[in-house]
Amino acid sequence: MARVCKRWKRLAYERPLWKRVDLAPYSRRLDGRAMWRIVRQFFTPSLKSLTLAGHLHSGRTGEIVSTPLLLELKSRAASLRHFCITTADLTGVNLSDLPESLVTLETRNCEIPPRWFKSLELDGAFRNLRAVDLSCCSRVSDPDVIDICHASSLKVVKLSWCYRISNSSIQHLSEKLTQLERLDLEGCKITDVSLHHIGRHLKRLKFLNVSQCRQVTQAGLDGVKMMLKHLEHLCLDSCTPINIPNLPTF
Repeated sequence: MARVCKRWKRLAYERPLWKRVDLAPYSRRLDGRAMWRIVRQFFTPSLKSLTLAGHLHSGRTGEIVSTPLLLELKSRAASLRHFCITTADLTGVNLSDLPESLVTLETRNCEIPPRWFKSLELDGAFRNLRAVDLSCCSRVSDPDVIDICHASSLKVVKLSWCYRISNSSIQHLSEKLTQLERLDLEGCKITDVSLHHIGRHLKRLKFLNVSQCRQVTQAGLDGVKMMLKHLEHLCLDSCTPINIPNLPTF
């Protein structure tokens, strides 16, 4: 945009206009040094949304984010509400490096260390957080789900293809995150036991995705239909042949 004319160039460099930034399409050209320049030159408290894509499995050395860079982001964009990063190695950074103003956190297809969410145990930590998306984060396991449950105001949790989680952690999640309105468990190795706890505790649930959960049965899904009166969408792709009439599905 800055190459169109001098006027457009001036507008492109107006930092207050940098409110929603998506750098994912430029991941091949971005490295840590380039990110430092962008953060220092353009990011201000006006920034509300940031989307990045890392270098996981790309063969490149070094990652697009680091603890010093995230702390710089935290100091410059203290009002950031939405942070999304995909295909990144986050084993060298901490959750606490991110701004605590976040409402939505997405780390899809990222590699995160065990107990990355442990800092949520601290009183007041990320108290505005309402949505977490860990889809395809293959290292996520039961202890991580239990840690996430300390963010008791969550309304959206996406754990699709986190194949290490079990019925035990879904029971804990159902008992603790009773405000949930959306839960994605596609490709998870859960059974009717999880569906029972979901139906028993998540009374506000509107959207449930159990596609590719091949161990759930007709009986478990019948129970969900009976107990979740506000459920609007139930995703069942590639599940055991089932029949739940009068319920919208995807």
